[in-house]
Amino acid sequence: MTSGKHEPGTGEESGWAAVVSDGSALRGSGVAVDLIVQEFARHLGGLAQVPVRPVTLDATDAAQLVAGVRALPPDAGAVLLTHADPGRTRAAQKELRAGGARPVVTDQDATAIALTAALLGAVTGHGRRSGGLQCGRVVLAGARELPILAPLLVAAGFADLTLWNPADAGRLPLRNVVSGAHAVLDLVGGLPGWAAAEHDLGMIVITRGDAYTAPCAAAGLLRAALRTSAGAWFDVETYHTAALALAAAGAGWPVSHGKARALTHRVTDSVTQLFRTRQNTS
Repeated sequence: MTSGKHEPGTGEESGWAAVVSDGSALRGSGVAVDLIVQEFARHLGGLAQVPVRPVTLDATDAAQLVAGVRALPPDAGAVLLTHADPGRTRAAQKELRAGGARPVVTDQDATAIALTAALLGAVTGHGRRSGGLQCGRVVLAGARELPILAPLLVAAGFADLTLWNPADAGRLPLRNVVSGAHAVLDLVGGLPGWAAAEHDLGMIVITRGDAYTAPCAAAGLLRAALRTSAGAWFDVETYHTAALALAAAGAGWPVSHGKARALTHRVTDSVTQLFRTRQNTS
């Protein structure tokens, strides 16, 4: 295990957040895992204004990743798992949650939050909303890529949700599936050129490139967890709260550093309130 430190100023928070990776998602890319994780931790620390330390682990499976997280010092109050094999990350997160460990969020969770916020913002911009107002059918193309995204979309009010994966293409071509949909979240680049025409006709198209607020979501969650010990766990309700906070800000691309920090603090404040409500009602 190797770790470094980034120590910006703190306020009411206690402890520090760990950005943990075994680099399994980067293997074969030729990049230096330590440098990538250090830079990501530095970026998140700058957004959240709390101590964030990079931790790289020599793990070959989920069990070793779990062991590495459990071996962190007691004052490591929250963990982000990043740049690791997605399946391994999800398995490790599930095991750590079951064991009652410190709050653990993944880069996949942060991406799902940002995509949900992007869809909420786009729906509002098109005169439709989830929840109290009517929203049409939403297609999630590549649902298996981000398993947390479907339940998060349902929590956000998108009840008419169609899931599609590339394996379905033989019997259900994506073009047929998206016909008549109000929005498509395309995680696999499955929409060909005709999608542009559909977009011009009013269909909302969200892709992975629209997840540019994911670092704000991750940093905000980590800071909120350092603020509140009781009630601080990450789940769909937490992610929904974060997505609503981002969507309400109406951030468009590009996002300046000052705007990104403001978005991070918005997420922190909203999620902190949720955690404290849980604490008061438990």
